Amino acid sequence: MQSVDLVIIGAGPAGVSTALHLLQLDPGWSGRLLLLEKATHPRHKLCGGGVTRLGLERLAALGFDLPLPLPQARVDDIRLKYASRVIHVRGQPQFVVFHRPEFDAYLADQARRRGALIRENEAVMGLSVEEGGVVVETTQATYRAQAVVGADGARGISRRIMNSGKQPTRVARLLEVVHPAPETAEHFSQRYALFDFSPVHKQLQGYFWDFPACINGEAHFNRGVYDARFAARRARARLPELLHQGLRSRGKDPQEVKLEGHPIHWFSPRSIFSKPRLLLVGDAAGADPLFGEGIAPALEYGRVAAESLQTAFAAGDFSFRDYRSRLLRSHIGHYLLLRWFVAWWSYRLSGSAWFMHTLWSFGKALAASAPRPAALYED
Repeated sequence: MQSVDLVIIGAGPAGVSTALHLLQLDPGWSGRLLLLEKATHPRHKLCGGGVTRLGLERLAALGFDLPLPLPQARVDDIRLKYASRVIHVRGQPQFVVFHRPEFDAYLADQARRRGALIRENEAVMGLSVEEGGVVVETTQATYRAQAVVGADGARGISRRIMNSGKQPTRVARLLEVVHPAPETAEHFSQRYALFDFSPVHKQLQGYFWDFPACINGEAHFNRGVYDARFAARRARARLPELLHQGLRSRGKDPQEVKLEGHPIHWFSPRSIFSKPRLLLVGDAAGADPLFGEGIAPALEYGRVAAESLQTAFAAGDFSFRDYRSRLLRSHIGHYLLLRWFVAWWSYRLSGSAWFMHTLWSFGKALAASAPRPAALYED
């Protein structure tokens, strides 16, 4: 059995962010924390790949120079569509679309350079919390740690242990496709991404998205449907059918693309985020329920978790009793609480055309009056 102070399960944005924030708080964490990743970077990962301003600003605070030295598609104009009505939300940029395998591999490499130990192709098979520590069993070894951070997503072992049947799992559904795009597509020249909420009249509690993307240096489209399933009693939307309709309306034959899907565990203020010696971050703790945004919240979760861990190790108290309150009082807590509140009301009433038109009138006025955010990228 190998001893280590801290084990982080999952080397995606949430796990790596936790490690980077700890190393930023105290370089003495080098050699004391271990990230376990079941795959090998660059790993396949389903995701729209959008990193919003929240995430970009967190990366800058961690010492990353913007723009990141990765292939990317910049979005300066978010278009929120319902029927024939469109709201424009502009910024420099509003978000940037990365190819997740490249993005995750870059963050993991930077964490290694700063002192984090990452062991890839090592899946966690068992996790037992004991009085004096946590025993983590993997496909390669057994570790004993003072604390564990669960950054292994919606279906990871950390969430299963945390939940233990105490509450229903709050899960959204997502289907996506990625396919080549002409470099002349207006998504790239106009730097825009589309969120089309029109399918809410077909029971979708979410939207169809249409993003520009850059994969291996080549132009692509990342397209899909997100269904929050907030109102569980409403009839289920037929996601494959809606995705196919969206693709056909944009001149793409659905038979020519590979359709993939995965669940998203979304944030709720009623969720359980920690127990003695174990805390959750990223999708394991809960993504944004309104848009399904995961990367930027994951990076922010890492900051809150690192502060809580630093306090716990300094005091020798690994109960993490304060983690929930720290999280809900933090910037990401306020961000997710607002998204949860809007999603709670909006997706329950989204089947009403009257409500949607009222919401779009309010949103358009808000977008017109809001000040333009400071530029993060130069033209």
